[in-house]
Amino acid sequence: MFSRLRRQLDKFGSPALDWVQVEVTTYCNGSCVYCPHTLMQNSWANRHMTLELFNQLTPFLRHVDLVYLQGWGEPLLNTDFFEMVRICRNLGRRVGFTTNGVLLSEETMQMFVELQVDIVAVSLAGTTAGTHNQIRKGTDFDQVISNLERLRQIKDDRNSPFPAVHIAYLMLKSNFDELKKVLPLARRVAASQIVASNLTLIIDSKFSEEAIFCQIDRTDDYRNMLEEIKDRANLEGIIFDFHGPGLEATPSVCRENVRRACVINVDGEVVPCVLTNPILSSDYIFEGRSVPITAFSFGNIQDESLTRIWNNKEYADFRNLFDIKLGGMQSDMPQCCVACYKRLGA
Repeated sequence: MFSRLRRQLDKFGSPALDWVQVEVTTYCNGSCVYCPHTLMQNSWANRHMTLELFNQLTPFLRHVDLVYLQGWGEPLLNTDFFEMVRICRNLGRRVGFTTNGVLLSEETMQMFVELQVDIVAVSLAGTTAGTHNQIRKGTDFDQVISNLERLRQIKDDRNSPFPAVHIAYLMLKSNFDELKKVLPLARRVAASQIVASNLTLIIDSKFSEEAIFCQIDRTDDYRNMLEEIKDRANLEGIIFDFHGPGLEATPSVCRENVRRACVINVDGEVVPCVLTNPILSSDYIFEGRSVPITAFSFGNIQDESLTRIWNNKEYADFRNLFDIKLGGMQSDMPQCCVACYKRLGA
């Protein structure tokens, strides 16, 4: 009786979050040249989140605005993916995910519309096949765009606004100029939003030269072009969001929204962001030096409720480090947060 009452109280005390990111798998059918899944392949742990584990989250998802089914893998490889989507939709939650676009079959895309998936973001690393395919190996640009064109047709045929299509464009030195063509591409696939992001987790030092925020002499050129694209996108009713291109001294700000969001990894560990996911096991490059990845968890939903984990003192103290009003200071942050390009605005 006491345990049942405690579970009920946990539900009432659930944190009201902007989003919860749920890592439904660590398997991937791609071999992107910069991805830890590729670069750590000898030690990588491939597994799917079970539906049983996902169901342990459902009492707490009622208080979350968006459930994002994404981690260090391709979500559509999990055979329970659509059941997870259905659970979220039945709870009245917004749901989205990011895909490499290879598995966007006719049946899959029909399901997106039927279940009213809110967001399907597709990862690109170029606006031409030659560039994209060289970086995002194992995927095919022409196939992905063809799939998205078919999705647009399905939505039109069924007179449905679902799902909203987003383009997730990884900015690199070698593909930056191709961003000039991203708006025509967005129109072609009816994408409502483009997010241009940086390579913020650098596992192999050779990719430091690809990070645009490391190209100090070109920062103004990059920024001017990004602002120009944003202005043109606004005129066309397309949201264009970009990060960087330079770094800023913002010690108590984190774009991962650690004060209002969290990540549940494939094993049920509750972590502040994907960069602290225990699935990662390597060093990374920060400002030219090698830094150990500090993976840590504040609890596991298999052992205790998300409410209790979120409200435990250790987790609360961590979140307060990112609130200047509460005295958050860089000197008190974990090393993985101090040495993080995302914290610096990349």
